Amino acid sequence: MFDKTNTKLNDVEIHYIIGLGRSGTTLLLRELGKSKKVVSNPESLFILDFLYLWEPNKRLNHSEIDFFLTTIFKLKTGRFVHLELWKIDKEKLSKEAKANPTIRFIDLIKLVNLNAEYGLNTQSPTMILDKNPPYTRHFNQLRKLDENSKFIGIYRSYMDNIISRNKFKLDAVNHPYFHALIWCQYNELLLEYAKQFPEKLKLMKYEDLASKPLENLQIARDFLNISSELKSTDEIPSLENLLNELSTKEEKNHFLEMQGKVFSKIDTAAIGKSSNPFSARQLNTVHFICAQTNKKLGYESVDFQKPDVLQRMFIVWLRLIMSFVDLKHKVYFESNHNVRNLVKFTFKPWAIFVNKPQI
Repeated sequence: MFDKTNTKLNDVEIHYIIGLGRSGTTLLLRELGKSKKVVSNPESLFILDFLYLWEPNKRLNHSEIDFFLTTIFKLKTGRFVHLELWKIDKEKLSKEAKANPTIRFIDLIKLVNLNAEYGLNTQSPTMILDKNPPYTRHFNQLRKLDENSKFIGIYRSYMDNIISRNKFKLDAVNHPYFHALIWCQYNELLLEYAKQFPEKLKLMKYEDLASKPLENLQIARDFLNISSELKSTDEIPSLENLLNELSTKEEKNHFLEMQGKVFSKIDTAAIGKSSNPFSARQLNTVHFICAQTNKKLGYESVDFQKPDVLQRMFIVWLRLIMSFVDLKHKVYFESNHNVRNLVKFTFKPWAIFVNKPQI
């Protein structure tokens, strides 16, 4: 039934932006999404909710479609990570998904994107651009979902990233060493993927994007084969539209603080200007943790001293916690929904083991 000015689902590509949160993923999505024929919806994890449960080419019957749609609209993994922001006509989406006896899993994902406000405002869409930092962990499975998909991996200098993640408390443990370990983990994954699949993944440095936006956006467009022709202002949902979907003043203020800059012109003078809240001892240990990955990414090295025994023991403890978090993440997304409910219940008390005083 989908026609969208005679566009066929098979002709709509789906590509991804990956990288650790607070590294410029939202900014890059916003800018590339300004291109005509590109649909770039706000962040959601609904793909991950079924990514490991169904085979990429699985054809879904009407009962499975109902289960999928019911489940994804209940999913809310974060304050701003849910489908209510997408303004989807659920009845229309369900009707289009059931226009035939079965539909491919990947095509159902496309329909969800195309029926959102961004999709409906895009004339003759030929590409869906999706981003979510956790996708970085699921690169290989997303690659199987559609062999034609490509990825842009964006990374940012560790101090700016860690300061931002610490400010917004974005990790399981809000401590600079834990943020540093996560920064290393995600960016080592990007480096590994880029080495294995250079034709599928293009790496981009946030600082390059911020200092030379036009040049680097064109590099990304060329890699994804995106037209440089941009949408009109009326075709791009505004910041005000997104804020209207948030119910409280507190949510709106938090959203503006986290994402507000994304809706303004790229600030080329903001690099390295974040206020540092850490002690000299903490900074030294952060440099120690990130030094090797930092060098691989091509950043300038920073001098540091080897941390004392207590600091190194604390890092080991945080690595154990990170392994535990990774295990929970893996078990959760690779299990069916009944097991997931059990995981939520079983792992809920785990926070008592990580709520330790800062060192």
